[in-house]
Amino acid sequence: MTDPNVPRGALSLQNVLKYTVQHHDPNPEAAPKLETPDPERAQFLANALNAMTVDAAAALKAALVILNSEEAGTDDQIESLDVIRSHIDDIDNAITLVKLGGTATLLRYITHSNNEVRESALNTVAEVAQNNVFCQNALINDKFLPALAKNLSHSNPNTVRCSLYAISSLIRNFQPGYDEFKRIKGIRSLIPCLKSTNTNVYVKTAFLIASLTSIDKSVRDDFVKEEVFPVLAENLKPVDDFDIKQETTLFALSSLSRESELKLSTEKREEILSKLQQIISKNKQSETCEDMVNYARNIFDNLSAH
Repeated sequence: MTDPNVPRGALSLQNVLKYTVQHHDPNPEAAPKLETPDPERAQFLANALNAMTVDAAAALKAALVILNSEEAGTDDQIESLDVIRSHIDDIDNAITLVKLGGTATLLRYITHSNNEVRESALNTVAEVAQNNVFCQNALINDKFLPALAKNLSHSNPNTVRCSLYAISSLIRNFQPGYDEFKRIKGIRSLIPCLKSTNTNVYVKTAFLIASLTSIDKSVRDDFVKEEVFPVLAENLKPVDDFDIKQETTLFALSSLSRESELKLSTEKREEILSKLQQIISKNKQSETCEDMVNYARNIFDNLSAH
């Protein structure tokens, strides 16, 4: 619902921000009344407001007023999310956003019908959660992961990519987040992303899997159990030059194959080993392919040892 404390006709971020800042003034009576300016004056006011040193909490609160208003248009929503993102790189500001009730607002917006609004909200969630345990816990408790996992099957690849970014921020190096992701069968929701024709979606998914499984054997076992390895292996190609998709595929396969009991048929294992030999042979002299070759050798050794 529209905030009744915001003056009628003032539903733009600049006006609400101005209103909020006025109400943080120790002498609010001295604040000038809002008015509807002509275009030139509107630009002047916008520039002046942008130049002001505005209290972050006031700016965040003003942005949430817009986002929670039924009268807000798409441009208002995008601008408000941009304001939030401009402040939350500071951990304290991200915590303030959560304390202001921002998670309930963001949870609605990550499934918004407008692509640009939805993707901006998803990126905001990712940035709020980045290396911030307080915010990570709040987002987990408010059930963001089920909504984000559902987004992975969205038809818009940018929505999928942004959802992966948010998921990564919530589960990498944060055990409670990973535990919840596992509980909601989030690993299975990643598998369709490994079959995506969109390179960005595939690469982000493979990199996330590699990052999660490269350190913790129990996590590696979870992914092996869900048979992620053979899905990744289907993407192996004996390229003869650097390829970002192949490098991330090899990185993920290298992580998953370490100290793992992979259930591969003899035929499938030989097929993979053959591709790995070709990758090594074709790229071992190339400096730009050094990581690819090293990953391929690691996988070859791991598969040969079992």
